[in-house]
Amino acid sequence: MKTKFVLFLFLACSLHLFAEKGLVFSDSASSGYRINSVFGKSNSEDKISWGFFVEFNTAYTQFSHNNVFLPGLSVGLIVNHHWAVGLTAMFIGNPHGLHYHNIYYDSTAKKMRGADLRGGYGGALLEYTLFPKSRLHVSFPLIIGGGYMYYVPTRYNNASGSLPPKYYRDIISRDNFFVIEPGVRMEVNIASIFRIGLGLSYRYSPDFKLLNTPTDLINQFTARLSLRLGKF
Repeated sequence: MKTKFVLFLFLACSLHLFAEKGLVFSDSASSGYRINSVFGKSNSEDKISWGFFVEFNTAYTQFSHNNVFLPGLSVGLIVNHHWAVGLTAMFIGNPHGLHYHNIYYDSTAKKMRGADLRGGYGGALLEYTLFPKSRLHVSFPLIIGGGYMYYVPTRYNNASGSLPPKYYRDIISRDNFFVIEPGVRMEVNIASIFRIGLGLSYRYSPDFKLLNTPTDLINQFTARLSLRLGKF
């Protein structure tokens, strides 16, 4: 997993450097200070040094054999159209969490039981956007932060395996962990205040530790769809 992370980070940095030298994209579609979009240019010249954004996003990834839905929210400031700094957060959106077998030993039933993983992560969002006034452009987001995930007992519907209702609220294992997630995203200016993006990132946590769980469980690629409103 460390090799995948290093390779992806190298690829993202390489694309960034190539694009800055004009080898990937051209800003010819963006003249003056007007933002080009699917529905035409902005009506007025935009010479602001500071902007802002609010982003709603949804992501797909995998934790081991489980498909994971990660809804999230990001907010931040934009400096000189290219640089963005803000905060982002996302959580496991699957109903009832993610089920994993044989997580803890039930001393009453004298057998191993499964548990549901819940929680989320987030932190600081740093981002650089190439040719932001072009209809189609590329961004390089980087998340540096932490997360909190925990296991709760899985509900059993059969009579022999049922547990007291209050037991479902018990936390079997929990962990606070560091996370870093570099990525690359293609964006389209739908309008001067609205962008749609499709991105790929790689999430890496070097210190993820939960009971009877692989330490690289969340070290995975993630595909993300973003809807961003703001002053760009």
